[in-house]
Amino acid sequence: MPTSVCTEIQLHVRRARILVGLFAAAKLLLHAFAIGHYGYFRDELYYVACSERLAFGYVDHPPFSILVLRISRALFGDSLVALRVVPLSCGVLQILLAGLLAHRLGARILGIGLACAATLGAPILMAFSHHTSMNPIDGVLWTGAALLLQAALAPTGNPMGNRTRVFVGLGVVLGIGLMNKASVLLLGTGIAVSLLAFHRDVLRTRGPWLALGLAIVIFLPNVIWQMQHDWPTVEFARNALTEKYRPISRLDFVKEVALLAGPASAMLFVVGLFGPFFAVTLRPHRWLSVALATVFAILMLQRASKPEYLAAAFPAAFALGATSFEHFVTGSRARTLGLTIPPACLLVAYAVVSAPLALPLLSIDRFVRYQAALGLTPQTSEKKELGRLPQYYADMLGWPELEAAVERALTKLSPDERSHAVIASASGGYGPASAIEFFGRGRGLPRVVSGHNNFWLWGYGDGTATNAIVVGGSRESLERVFVNLEQVETFECGDCMPFENHKPIWAARGMKMSWAELWPTVKHYE
Repeated sequence: MPTSVCTEIQLHVRRARILVGLFAAAKLLLHAFAIGHYGYFRDELYYVACSERLAFGYVDHPPFSILVLRISRALFGDSLVALRVVPLSCGVLQILLAGLLAHRLGARILGIGLACAATLGAPILMAFSHHTSMNPIDGVLWTGAALLLQAALAPTGNPMGNRTRVFVGLGVVLGIGLMNKASVLLLGTGIAVSLLAFHRDVLRTRGPWLALGLAIVIFLPNVIWQMQHDWPTVEFARNALTEKYRPISRLDFVKEVALLAGPASAMLFVVGLFGPFFAVTLRPHRWLSVALATVFAILMLQRASKPEYLAAAFPAAFALGATSFEHFVTGSRARTLGLTIPPACLLVAYAVVSAPLALPLLSIDRFVRYQAALGLTPQTSEKKELGRLPQYYADMLGWPELEAAVERALTKLSPDERSHAVIASASGGYGPASAIEFFGRGRGLPRVVSGHNNFWLWGYGDGTATNAIVVGGSRESLERVFVNLEQVETFECGDCMPFENHKPIWAARGMKMSWAELWPTVKHYE
């Protein structure tokens, strides 16, 4: 290879690394302003409760993200910032992987930059990087799987090594992905469809089957756990789809995806889906278009799916779209700039405007005014009443105050009554239960119980408790269980979720039935 060509390639790689590094640094800087604002997120506290009880499965999620959280807590602690080290790191890694995938797909500086910018600016990816959950890890694994499969399907001599070894790596990533979030099944379906469509010859080799076998073996412990516990996740998913989430039309699904990605980024998504079918040099990437289109179609056709389920595919979709876009606009400098500047400006403008909607960058009062100035009203995908904040922010408020209210309620019990008591979350489920556990650690509180999701599986203890401090619930329903019922507190949390606000806290004494009789009636997987 001529020296001048080698020099040009080295310069391109150096510039690409600097560019990707700048976007990663921008991600860190943006989140630095928001990482400690408001408070712990409802699900974040629940995840901490799960990490105290490691298992091969949980009612509402597989175990991998919980294991990661357990390790993270051991290394960094439980502060608000410490719990968010992993999700933010995953958000940064998604940008790096999107840039690397775009490079592997053939993009140069423009395509790599657009892929990173779209991944940085997508509102849903900003939000997912802000708090502990399965989702930021999910995005890393999806993008990593796309990168590995691209290497496996590349011509012989690809820089990532032997095809079989790459497929083995893909199997490990998919297996871990399944142990992190079941939606990786969608990715697996998309990969299978794309291989059948364009790479049947590869299916006659052992690589894909090794990948499938490894993924199954890694996922098997969770399957066994599900069997041992009567398939709780199946029941959870059925209840969530029928009782919890609002149905969404296919047109609204597409609109929501565009808002979650950003209009310009959504256009990149579309260009990536169709571009490889219109340009000869992009044809090797048709498999990725079909894989992404398959995932999109499955989610859109299921009217109870949440648009955010597609977010894990965004970095790979942006990488493909940016590569395709660069191919179509490349020409003279004036032509390239003329076609690139408008969507790039739209991408940046939407990211700036939507950032306070995805990250708690503003105080609550300023956010409410900002939301109103944009003509927006609070939104939720669930069948719940909202106050002046969207559920995402409302679920970050009120948790320390709830634990303090429960402690005050406990003083209404005598020492003997308290020694035979539990704290029960009768409404709000795992949110209040997790918060009371988290903020009440080391304060000598009784056992916290709930019938919601994995708290139900964790049970009610030895069954000797005859008294309870009950958070929420109606007098009528609780009088069926307890002999004496006294409302001792009313929990007020301002801008939290309305169903958590003005919540009664009861001192309940004496039980009309045993815990063994009561427990099956309070089970609620949702």
